Amino acid sequence: MNNNNPGDLMNALVAKLYATITGNDGSIKTPRNKFVSWFLPGIPFGPEDFTFCSKGFIGNTAEETLNLYHQGFVLSKLFDFVPDVGNQFIDNSMQQTIFTSSQDSISSIYKDVLKYSRVVDLPLSETELKKLQDFRNKLTTTKEVTDIMTDEKKTVTEPGPLTKAYTSKMSEYMDAADEYMNLIIDAQSAKGDDPEAIRRVAAFSNKSKFLRKKMEAAEMAWISEGYKNEYEQINAYINQVTQKSMVLYKQDLQNKFNSALLTSAADGGSDFYYTTLLPGNFASNEGWSEFSFYEGDFETHFNKDTNSWGAKAGYLGIFSAGASGSKTKENTSQKSSNFKASFKFTQVPICRPFFEPGFFAMRGWTLDKLWDLNFDKKPVSDGEEKPSGRLVAYPITALFVKDVTFTFDEAQEFSNYSKTEFTAGGSVSWGLFSGGGKYSKGKETKDVSSHTEGSELKIEGIQLIGFINSIIPQSPNPDPSIKPEQFVGGEQE
Repeated sequence: MNNNNPGDLMNALVAKLYATITGNDGSIKTPRNKFVSWFLPGIPFGPEDFTFCSKGFIGNTAEETLNLYHQGFVLSKLFDFVPDVGNQFIDNSMQQTIFTSSQDSISSIYKDVLKYSRVVDLPLSETELKKLQDFRNKLTTTKEVTDIMTDEKKTVTEPGPLTKAYTSKMSEYMDAADEYMNLIIDAQSAKGDDPEAIRRVAAFSNKSKFLRKKMEAAEMAWISEGYKNEYEQINAYINQVTQKSMVLYKQDLQNKFNSALLTSAADGGSDFYYTTLLPGNFASNEGWSEFSFYEGDFETHFNKDTNSWGAKAGYLGIFSAGASGSKTKENTSQKSSNFKASFKFTQVPICRPFFEPGFFAMRGWTLDKLWDLNFDKKPVSDGEEKPSGRLVAYPITALFVKDVTFTFDEAQEFSNYSKTEFTAGGSVSWGLFSGGGKYSKGKETKDVSSHTEGSELKIEGIQLIGFINSIIPQSPNPDPSIKPEQFVGGEQE
């Protein structure tokens, strides 16, 4: 390979992965927002860290129950952030950032919106009221659980069976679509007489029709078993009816928001809002997509956009951190000749039963003047191309990788360098990937192990390397036909 600089290689690898997960093919019908935020480096996990997602909070012992609540607490806090858009987008064709947070939380801003919003109040018929509530109950459900702090029964909001079915089948479709997109992108970047290039072209010619059928079958399963049409029709009906009156709808949102609050005894009695990943068994699921990278990909994907991003958003080379993580240094001498990479990846939808993002796009509400006084007249989002506001975006999908393998001539040399850092209690990262050592995850420390086999560097375990985020449109954006006195509370001075 002509270029053996680790930073340049990672820029090109990330550009290819970005193209795969966002999709650029008309046959892929999944709505894919192109705002991706990447971790530097990824956050390591083990499959056991997601037991709560599939099992819930009640374990076979008190100790197991405490741990499941702790897992729920960690996931809730990890996904309860507002991504900072800032000015980091490359351009509209390649919207990605290095992960940073506005230091505010989705749950706290949503709580403020519910508190300070004034909604339209025009009479609804009894039929409309009943149908609206029935539909809302299909999307989320409530059940009683025992609070492990007080032993009292309390009501908890969870995703309803319809939401679980829809999201689970959507996830399967996204995995099938990713696999198909990866095959296309592999073939498009194939060049020359390299055996890998020839294999990719042949693979596309022979496999594309089968993967396309697999994707179409996954879409049909999403429609039939995931109730895709019904789910989307319910949301369309809610949006339509609430243009007349949002009073009971908003009350239902507040009730479910309050019911989603839980407490983790394992975390000092800290509160958190129920959040999970769907499907809950994704970590042990076999449906992960394969990803590979070789020199033909570098030539295709390392262009002016990746160069621009590398300059603006941070260098993706090799870094090491001390035991405290406070001292980070870059290894500029390390080379990566004849570099190849492979790993498995999956996109997992994030489910927050307490949070109704569709509310922000509705036209039947505005904000009380107290909002302006308390928050310096900041909107939820101004809806601009590079939006500003308190809640301009939120993560909808988590991107995980596992079984990471780098192949390059200097693998053993890199391994020796890494062992020196590990011995000192530090860690090493390579672009988005934690390469080995100890990594902080909140108050916890996670060990990541790696080893070399000849010219292969293998990194074990699962890593969260980024999010796909949804951008909130202008909010609030009340319909101009609604008169001020038609909002609950009447016209304000």
